[in-house]
Order: sequence, then structure tokens, then C-alpha cells
Amino acid sequence: MNFELSREEAMVKDAIRDWVSKECPRDLVAQLDEADEFPSKLLSKLAKLGFSGMTVPEAYGGEGRNILGTCLVIEQIANLYPALARCYGAKTILGGALIDALGSDEQKAIYLPQCAKGKLLVAFAHGEKTNTNQPLKLRENGKGSPGYVLNGEKHYVSNADQAQLLLVSACVDDNDSNQGEKSAFLLLDPHLEGITIEPVAKIGYKGAQSCRVHFDHVTPDKNALLGGGRAESNTSLGPQIMDFFLLSVSAEAVGLAQGVFDYTLKHARQRVQFGQAIGKFPAIRRRFAEMACQIDAARLLLYRACWLADRGKSFHREASMAKFTAGETAYRCAMDGLQIYGGYGYTMEYDIQRYIRDAVCLAPADTEQSAIATRIGHGMGL
Repeated sequence: MNFELSREEAMVKDAIRDWVSKECPRDLVAQLDEADEFPSKLLSKLAKLGFSGMTVPEAYGGEGRNILGTCLVIEQIANLYPALARCYGAKTILGGALIDALGSDEQKAIYLPQCAKGKLLVAFAHGEKTNTNQPLKLRENGKGSPGYVLNGEKHYVSNADQAQLLLVSACVDDNDSNQGEKSAFLLLDPHLEGITIEPVAKIGYKGAQSCRVHFDHVTPDKNALLGGGRAESNTSLGPQIMDFFLLSVSAEAVGLAQGVFDYTLKHARQRVQFGQAIGKFPAIRRRFAEMACQIDAARLLLYRACWLADRGKSFHREASMAKFTAGETAYRCAMDGLQIYGGYGYTMEYDIQRYIRDAVCLAPADTEQSAIATRIGHGMGL
């Protein structure tokens, strides 16, 4: 496998890096972060540049599958503005790439042209409170009419308040028990009657709002099930959906880690103590060396997973490994950056505080890390 970027991919990387440097200056990002403002204008500019069509087939107005190119864009944006990178990934990976891979012909015809134009933001509603015994349930309509009914709640749904489409996982429940073990996946209009969306305040990823989504006797359209068919045949899609989701989050994490590295390295070259730049001190030089190795390892794992995805091969294990490494790397680099900045890092004047707040959203909790380790083990046949 050749890890050298193709000429086209290198051009994409250079183009988006130049765009980010011009359109996302640090003072603007700081203003948007402080206001917790959704970056709608920046997303519109991205769409006009054609970066939204890289996961959509040409037949639907896109440029063909280029998941690696898309993750390169996410990575470069996250270098300066992770929240914008998440919003872009919600349009391209959760939108174009996922629907192209798993959607029905009818769903592709409806949604992919919108994805190609950057007009469809997909919010992935899969998280639930771990201390509740009432997960979101999908039941057969019990009134003798065909279809399903949704009741319950989802938590920590990024961009649900701005989404044009919800990708919802729901526990298939054909009776009144609480034993449902399989989830079906639906594409829903967030404005359906019975859906209530409530933003939840958080410390990081300002602008990419986290939301609570409540479903009260919601009746999905008969074609809402991802891929079509019935709920019973839809439950096998979970791992594949998560694979795409992990690619997007891993690209954010790699980009954030690189952003911390670049920002902190500049400081270490300029900050002088005891007659020399602090970057000359062996302990700090070693810390930068460790950060560089960790970032490159995470990046190569991500690129390998993208390379496989672009060729239609299984990337289940590779996407899990990328997220396992990248999330931890982003958090460690942010904390290392804080240590290098010292007291300056605790002030709102310097961007290291924002990188830390954003990195916390990417840092894997023990339960998530265990789940990803399980996914990796499954990929090894364990």
C-alpha cells in the first residue's frame, strides 16, 4: 500500500489549507466560539468551492467517491476550527458517503443531489443516557395500519438543531419488553410531528451544538428505514454506520492534534527563558518529538482506513484503530500544549484553552475505549 498522496489529493490538501488560513483566522474563530454560533457562512463558502461533492457519485452531481480527500479536508479544517470540521463531516461523511454506501435507490435519488451541493447536514442520533431503562424504541404500529412508531429520547446529538436530516438508531421492539437488543436505522425529517430538539450547553465544540432529541409517538414515512425494507433486515447496518462515523471523528482528532502541535511549536520557538527559546530545552524538545510520533501514527491509521473505504473494502478494524489512537492523541497533545504554555495556557487570550475544551469532546471515555477495543477485537476474529 502506497501512503503517498496522489497529485489530486495533494491539490485538495493544499487548496483547503490555503482556504482555511484565509477564511478562518484565529480572531474570527475565537469570536464564533465565544458566541457559540453555527458557522453557516463558512459552510456555504465551502460548498461553493466544490468540497461537498467528494463523497457523491457523478450520477448524482458529485465528483465520485473520495473519502480520503474528504478526510483531508476535515483534518485541515480541524487544525484551526474543529467545530466547522464536524459540521462539514456531517454533510459529507454522514451525508454523501454513508447514504451512497447504505441507502436505498430512492433515498440516494432524494438525498445525494443535496449532499453534492452541500445542502444536507445529517445529525447522527445514536447516544442515550446510560442510566436509563427507556431507550428509543421502534414498534410496529399497533392500530392495524402499516408502519412504525418511535418513542423515547436521544442525547448528545451534534448539530440536531441545524440538521436537515436525522440518522436515528432505534431499538426494535415487537412487544412491550425492555429486552430489545438490535437497533434499526432511520432517516427522518427533524421537523416531523412529535420530534422535539433541545440544545444542551457544553464547554467545547462551540457552534456544533449538542442536543437532546425527544420522540413522542413519531410515525416515520414508510421509506424512512435506511436501505429500505423492514426493520428486521435493517439491524445489521450498525457496524457499517459506525465505521463511517469513526472516520470523520478520527480526522477531526488528527487535525486538532496537529493544530495544537503547530500552535505550541510557534510559541516554543518565540518564548525565551534563561537566554534561549524554551523549545531548546531537552525536556520540551522530547515532548514535541513524542507528539509528532503520536500524530503521525494516528494520521497513517486514518489514511489506511480511508484508502480501504475508497476501494470498497472492509475498514471496520482500521476505522476503530484510527479512532482509538486519534482521540487519545488529540487529548494528550492538548494537555502537553497546556504544559508548554504554562500559565499563559490558562488565560482566554491564547487558543490553547480552546484546543483543550475541544479535545475533551474527542477524548475517549473508559466505556467508549472499551467498546472500540471490542470492535478491534472483532476485526481480528476475537
